[in-house]
Amino acid sequence: MWRRYVIFGLLGLASIFQIEATSGSSSHHQAQAVLDTDGNQLQAGREYYIVSAIRGGGGGGVTIGKRESSSSSSRTPTVKQHSYDMNLGSPVTFTPASNSSKEMLIWEEFDGVRYLRSEENRIKEQVDLNIGFSGLKRVWQVEEANSDASSSSSQTTRYVTLRGQPGHPGASTVGNWFRIERISRSSPEYRITYCPSVCESCHVECGNVGIRKENGKRWLSVSQHREFPFVFMRARHSSDE
Repeated sequence: MWRRYVIFGLLGLASIFQIEATSGSSSHHQAQAVLDTDGNQLQAGREYYIVSAIRGGGGGGVTIGKRESSSSSSRTPTVKQHSYDMNLGSPVTFTPASNSSKEMLIWEEFDGVRYLRSEENRIKEQVDLNIGFSGLKRVWQVEEANSDASSSSSQTTRYVTLRGQPGHPGASTVGNWFRIERISRSSPEYRITYCPSVCESCHVECGNVGIRKENGKRWLSVSQHREFPFVFMRARHSSDE
């Protein structure tokens, strides 16, 4: 009789271990939180610098520039990277989209715009989000432009501009949503990708955000053949602990 109890006990333990192993495996495939250079999880609405992970010639952080547009005489506000390594650039904030309610989730109110609040404020990998420079109402947007106005080639360059309207995930804003992917598991190095899922019926040409050099300037653009490896640095303020 006692042998039967032992066998039943062993079978019960085996089933428990199997359940734990299965749940552990499934959680491993869940979206991981994005980390800054201090090892802390990125929070929506907080300010960070996006700085090149390549030190010594890899350039510095991202900021705003004015690029001459080949289609008009205007100068398009475009995201660029500083060529000087020690220049951290301008701080940015991240705002993820909610796949369930198609509304915005944000850490706190900013720029006079009110968004839904959520207890889940962590920025995770592979999640659609808006990227915007702190203090500005417009967000990053993928915009196609002719690479050379004098060329007969139909090839286009997709620059990252500052013409995006924040929020409202869907077909009208599909060019405003980016994702963060980790490059190395041994260090917090990432890439920004453009492959939004906010519009299931939209045709999107996915790609990585990389650097396009033109006349000594480094513009952010979307390409399938290059990427911009970077790290996140928390922007420090006097009020921070």
